[in-house]
Amino acid sequence: MSPKISGIDLFCGAGGVTHGFRMAGVHMVLGVDSDPSLKSTYESNNKTPYLCADIQKLKAEEIIKLSKIKKSDKIVLSSCAPCQPFSLQNNKSDKEHDIRKDLGFETVRIIAELENTGYSLASVFIENVPGFEQTDIWKDIENSLLRLGFSLRAAVVNFANYGIPQNRKRFICVAHKGYSFFRFPPETHGVGRLPLKTVRQAFEGLSKIGAGQECEKTPNHKTRALSPLNLARIAHVPKNGGSRTSFPEELVLECHKDFKGHKDVYGRMKNDMPSPTVTTRCISITNGRFGHPTQNRGISLREAARLQTFPDKFIFHGDNLQTNSKMIGNAVPVEIARIFGQNIKKHILSEQAIRK
Repeated sequence: MSPKISGIDLFCGAGGVTHGFRMAGVHMVLGVDSDPSLKSTYESNNKTPYLCADIQKLKAEEIIKLSKIKKSDKIVLSSCAPCQPFSLQNNKSDKEHDIRKDLGFETVRIIAELENTGYSLASVFIENVPGFEQTDIWKDIENSLLRLGFSLRAAVVNFANYGIPQNRKRFICVAHKGYSFFRFPPETHGVGRLPLKTVRQAFEGLSKIGAGQECEKTPNHKTRALSPLNLARIAHVPKNGGSRTSFPEELVLECHKDFKGHKDVYGRMKNDMPSPTVTTRCISITNGRFGHPTQNRGISLREAARLQTFPDKFIFHGDNLQTNSKMIGNAVPVEIARIFGQNIKKHILSEQAIRK
């Protein structure tokens, strides 16, 4: 009889990893995050309990109690700690300590506590921005996992190469207890493989709407309103990849008149390419190349969610557009979690079969 594979999702957000792991056949037993506004979205879409807690105060005993895991379970732990402290876009001085940089260490602490209580932690899934793997923090976490008896496979991958309709480079590490050889799932899209998934494919079938409008037929297919000035600006941006360089003089922002950089701001996505990286401000045309390829507006919440491979049945709760946008932008794409979840599950089961 195969062992039960149970998943715990630390820093779970709205549940991108949880949803993808569930699709892969991992029994998700608990999501943990510190934001109470996530609870409704997480629990209703994932059928998994959500614990709103400060991970720095969380003990393994509480996880065991709430998740109802058993010592016979093979546990998969996901830890996708906030990436903003390690992003190239974060301009904070090195002297300013961001407490979020400490959160990865809490994962190691919880792993050690779980093992000390006799539970079987089989695998750990970690995702962060590419800059993370160059930090002393990651090196300390890596060494800690090695000391705890894990073998590690880590790399920076572009999720577009796994069929995600978005260029999104991220650092991924999969750690397995023991020293068996583990391979990442093979890339399936790109040069010499299947064609990259595109924005056009992601948005297919969605109704045409305007800025500040909402489609009643499709959940979360709603957009930010635009001022008359910004409506005029987006109307001057050429379709399918145009930028603010096409603005007439009277529409150019003062801060851009002597500045040639950041041309993605007010830009449109290209229909037949993967999108740029979806961020927490992905529905705002003033925060990146988040203009719709052909319609005079920013992309909708649902369009952003599709770029993150959330199914349309996954509904983001709350009436605050920016809160929902943050949920979407912070998520690990569901399909990436499914692909890696399947691979992790296969490895655990094959190891179990060998031992028998």
